Amino acid sequence: MTFIAPPHFSLHPRPRPLLVGLCVLLYLLAGTQVLRAQQGDSTALTPRLQVGVVGGLMVHEVDFTPNVTVQTLPGRSYGLAVRYFDKQLVGFQAEVSYVEAGWRENYGPDTTVYERQTRYAELQLLTQFSVGRGVVQPMLQLGPYLSVPLSEQEVLPADFVPETEPPNSYRGRELPFRLNYGLRAGVGLNLELGPVTVQLEGRYLQGFSNLLKPGESQAATSIRRGFGGQAGLFFAL
Repeated sequence: MTFIAPPHFSLHPRPRPLLVGLCVLLYLLAGTQVLRAQQGDSTALTPRLQVGVVGGLMVHEVDFTPNVTVQTLPGRSYGLAVRYFDKQLVGFQAEVSYVEAGWRENYGPDTTVYERQTRYAELQLLTQFSVGRGVVQPMLQLGPYLSVPLSEQEVLPADFVPETEPPNSYRGRELPFRLNYGLRAGVGLNLELGPVTVQLEGRYLQGFSNLLKPGESQAATSIRRGFGGQAGLFFAL
């Protein structure tokens, strides 16, 4: 589905690639602390299974080669999740979500804006470290995601002229079906309220696969990125 829209701009800052390294470093440091804690109290086993709902808002962009001046595009997500802990500190969280993602880019000499939004069914499997035994428990989680495209929407700028586009342009045409995968990290806290857990976190996403297959368009690489926040509500079974 294609629309013609007037120019619009985004004021969201671009995420820094350094965040990926920072998340991995925090993940490793947390793992070291978990191992030390378990050595001190190896009998602290607290099996716990919870199911819940999750939702959030992230801003997305795509890193292109050759370089394109991109802007971030906000998108919402909703889903179901399962959370399991068989030890006090280390657990796992699986999520299935409906996700809105995509990008905006500057277009033409008048700096109008081209926009593309893709809706995904997304699966992610996260390893979670949750520290403490009180109501407020800081937590860190990291794991892979897999996104399956469901639909897309393209918004063309008012000055878009198909004849001026290169023959292999991705603008003005439907994109081939292509799975997307990568890594997602989250830092936040769990509020443990008896059988109910409220989860609040900031998240960063780094794609590993190209959204556009190299050779099928003018983009040699097209890597997805995003950052934002998510909340979850879990109930013990």
